Amino acid sequence: MPKKVLFAALVCGAFLVFVELSLVVLGVRPILVEEDPYVGFAARVPLFVESTGPDGQTHMQTATDKTKLFNVQRFALHKPRGAYRIFCLGGSTTYGRPYDDTTSFCGWLRALLPEADPSRRWEVINAGGISYASYRVALLAESLIRYQPDLFIVYSGHNEFLEKRTYRRVVDTPAVIRRLGLLLDRTRTGAVIRAAADNLTGRAGSTHTEGDVLPAEVRTILENFVGPKAYTRDDAFRRQVLDHYRFNLTRIIDIAHRGGARIMLVKPMSNLRHCSPFKSQHREGLAEPARHEWEVLYDRAEQAFATGQWERAMTAIEKAATIDDRHAHLHFLRARVLWEQERYAEAKRAFARARDEDICPLRALSSIEQIVDEVAAERGVPQVDFKALVERQSPHATPGDEWLLDHVHPTIEGNRQLALALLETMNQEGMVRQSNAWADGVLEQVRQRVEGSLDVRAHGKALRNVAMVYRWSGKFEDSYRLGKRAVQLFPADAQAHALIGANAFDLGFIDEAIRHCRQALQIQPDNAEFHNALGGALVVNGDLEEGIRHLRRALQLDPDLAIARRNLRRALARRGEKTAQ
Repeated sequence: MPKKVLFAALVCGAFLVFVELSLVVLGVRPILVEEDPYVGFAARVPLFVESTGPDGQTHMQTATDKTKLFNVQRFALHKPRGAYRIFCLGGSTTYGRPYDDTTSFCGWLRALLPEADPSRRWEVINAGGISYASYRVALLAESLIRYQPDLFIVYSGHNEFLEKRTYRRVVDTPAVIRRLGLLLDRTRTGAVIRAAADNLTGRAGSTHTEGDVLPAEVRTILENFVGPKAYTRDDAFRRQVLDHYRFNLTRIIDIAHRGGARIMLVKPMSNLRHCSPFKSQHREGLAEPARHEWEVLYDRAEQAFATGQWERAMTAIEKAATIDDRHAHLHFLRARVLWEQERYAEAKRAFARARDEDICPLRALSSIEQIVDEVAAERGVPQVDFKALVERQSPHATPGDEWLLDHVHPTIEGNRQLALALLETMNQEGMVRQSNAWADGVLEQVRQRVEGSLDVRAHGKALRNVAMVYRWSGKFEDSYRLGKRAVQLFPADAQAHALIGANAFDLGFIDEAIRHCRQALQIQPDNAEFHNALGGALVVNGDLEEGIRHLRRALQLDPDLAIARRNLRRALARRGEKTAQ
């Protein structure tokens, strides 16, 4: 009997292999090549389009309608003989934000590789898309295997919660059926079965419902709603997102291997020490009396922290945690107190907990870091642990502003260090044959060449733009700090001075707000918004007459500036006048 079962299994297996090989010849593609089983996409606009170069050869270059989200890149349609072609995939960190490709880890790698190994012709193509999550990266990887890649470098994990989507199809399908379906979707036989079923039922195309289908290009929750306010706690949805992320990483690995390319994963790192959570939310079911008690304790802890009373602050924090330990800002405050008490290991854990409890998770969670480790180990692909690299060089192994410009984007030096780590791993994996001439002197020459091409003013503007995003999300302290770094690089940036002034005002630093608003007006004396900001700060500071003059000037420059009209009305009321003039 066992022999008959074994024989039948061998026959069935041989038959399935024969069917699969036949379908390969016929050009049938597995469903997973065309479709994400978790979410669908409304359209697929190519990233690269054909163009004719000065040499008359056909090249691929970034499509014009993609340049808002991608760097402009160019490469030959047919890979030159002897070339080693690398595609770097991911989100805005791969892109090089807040700068561009030049100082991204891709740009550094492009500059370093010819010096490390001159025996090859190296091509490094930056395919990082701003706000791109892993499911969009997987779709992009599928389109890139036609261009003869030798290596995919994937840095993904910060953007998984950016887009609004549902997982109805996944939730409604039993786990066993879903796993069997995924196995079938990997085969060409499965594609034929799906097509036959569609013909029988009269249904065509994707099985996704309208609510599961994402637009062709990124449309983030932050853009479509009122910033982080649109986010609420949903632990079940978070688990689905993480499951999807794991699937996408394995899918990208499969895509690379199917296209004959190698792949390297980068473990993402984020700013723990100097980035407060974007949004906190109390635990479910917290009654109003308990909420009030929690808020009293939190306020007490903040006041104690501000006056350096660490023990008093910690006592209040611990009591608040017994009422509600899901509030992200409570963990962040606890981390700051522990740091001041020099309890650094505990502080690091508290900073990480604050990130993981963030209701608006714009930094890769601890669970995402773990998934990268697990997938790399399970699939036997090399991983560059960027998180560990930065931790080794951070105060008490806790990353902060020394290595990051904001919540996730590395400094220029951080990107250089990542490129060097990638280069070292490529050397270990036999992709690079490191030259004997490779030495510290060469590294310094590359550094001077890359950094010498940069514009300091552009640095300042880039930091200012990040600070504006922080302010928009309500993170006034972070915006204030980053704005001050921006004006150090570009003192003549009126917008940066105005931004510092606005944040200083909201933080209660009225004198500093007035000073920076005056500096902004020295640079742009006819800016209505600057006159309004200065006028409002002067009025709060008790200088009614000068404040009113600036508010009136703001309305002369822009009669439709409603906030200036409201501020003038209030200022005149304080002076005893009933109506604005």
